[in-house]
Amino acid sequence: MIQELNKTSFKKLILFLLITIGGTLVYFTFTDMPSATASGSVLVDKIEQSDGWGVIAVDPYTFKVYVTNFKSTTVTVVDGTTNKPLSVIEVGKTPYGIGLNTDTKMLYVALEYNDTLAIINTTTGEIIKNIDLVDPYDIAVNSKTNKVYVTSDKTNLVSLVDGSTNEIISTFDVQKPCGIAVNEATNMVYVTSESTNKVHVIEGSKNNLVTTIDVGKSPRGVVANPYTNTVYVTNQLAGTVDVIDGSKNEVIDTISVGNTPRRIVVNPDTNIIYVSNQISNSLSVIDGATNEVIDSIPVEQPFELMINPKTNKIYTTYSGHSILSIVNDVERNQNTLDDSKTIIGMLGAGAIAAIIAFFVIQKKKLKPEQKF
Repeated sequence: MIQELNKTSFKKLILFLLITIGGTLVYFTFTDMPSATASGSVLVDKIEQSDGWGVIAVDPYTFKVYVTNFKSTTVTVVDGTTNKPLSVIEVGKTPYGIGLNTDTKMLYVALEYNDTLAIINTTTGEIIKNIDLVDPYDIAVNSKTNKVYVTSDKTNLVSLVDGSTNEIISTFDVQKPCGIAVNEATNMVYVTSESTNKVHVIEGSKNNLVTTIDVGKSPRGVVANPYTNTVYVTNQLAGTVDVIDGSKNEVIDTISVGNTPRRIVVNPDTNIIYVSNQISNSLSVIDGATNEVIDSIPVEQPFELMINPKTNKIYTTYSGHSILSIVNDVERNQNTLDDSKTIIGMLGAGAIAAIIAFFVIQKKKLKPEQKF
């Protein structure tokens, strides 16, 4: 009798262990795997200065950050490793928009109320040329083709500058152009128009306007992911981001973000998008694979925005104000988007093991006793 009880207890113990192991595996699958939605972002630094920060450009290879000082006549150079200002470059009155050719190391600065585009050699810190340009505002640079695109809402023009000659070689008619971005992989240029609620698409190889795309209310920021050929546009008065398929020039999704989204950047390596929500005092974090907001990072009055994809540091300012905020975001693991299959598999394995053990015990119970 005691021997039979021991056998039964042993079988129950085996069943319990199988269930426990299955449950433990599932638990660790849920708790230990990296999560794309877990916030690991940290506001690591704030740099304050009285001249009023403007727009930001980043060199991901030298880790230098260039920020215009709108209330002054300078561009501040920040060490992206230490987050400390290194130097200032004299450029002229009311510097606002800024763009960098990461190959030639030429910096382009829009002196908005000085009707000038300043071109600076970042190696020497010297201005090599000033180009007369009425009310220049936003700048996008294609480092591969050495072309520079500059918007001017006062003239309703986008000007194209040849970086090899530093001359304006073409202009494009765009009603109230605002934000501008280049997809270096496809050589396509995207320009937002706040007053018409459209995005204008320019083909860089032929220098012609190919189409316009209807988007949300008051579009401003725009960015392209060269790896996925996807374009993202912030709609300030709609509180949304429109997602555009670059191969079709069609809006394929609309994402709700915070209040008054201004600018937008993407880390193409992680396929993560960041949006500055000025009134919400936050950065929305979007997963480019699912087009879902996966996080919100608290930041005071974010407006202008730039990212170093190598360090995943995000830089944001509120134009004309005194604070440059630096956010260090974790590198989010995109493989976690497929981990649901792993979870289901582990659950299934644990359940099957428990069921098999149960039936083995039941079968043993149903066998007739053997008499010796």
